[in-house]
Amino acid sequence: MIDGLAYVVMAVSVAVGLGIIGLAVLDRRPLGQMAGGLIAVEVAALVQVLVALVQAVRGERPMDAATFIGYALTSLLVPPVGAVWALSEKTRWGTAAAGISALVLAVLTLRMQQVWG
Repeated sequence: MIDGLAYVVMAVSVAVGLGIIGLAVLDRRPLGQMAGGLIAVEVAALVQVLVALVQAVRGERPMDAATFIGYALTSLLVPPVGAVWALSEKTRWGTAAAGISALVLAVLTLRMQQVWG
């Protein structure tokens, strides 16, 4: 796994997550900004997983492949689930759930980096 890419994914995830949580605190639901942020987070996660897949094909392997695959698949699912939750829940808590999903991606990326070794 490329450390620099992991740090970028974590930085984007934290920035988007805190921004969306800030909107939730202000009780605002700007769906365009929220969707744009979650799309950026999902693209970052997708790039991270694709790079890890290419490295695995080249022969570099994580220390625990099953755990890494679990984290990688979860990292691809969390932002869309947060977006669906935000769209279905019309209160500030839906917005907060979207922000938390972005923060969860940062933690998942850190764990993938640790499992990779």
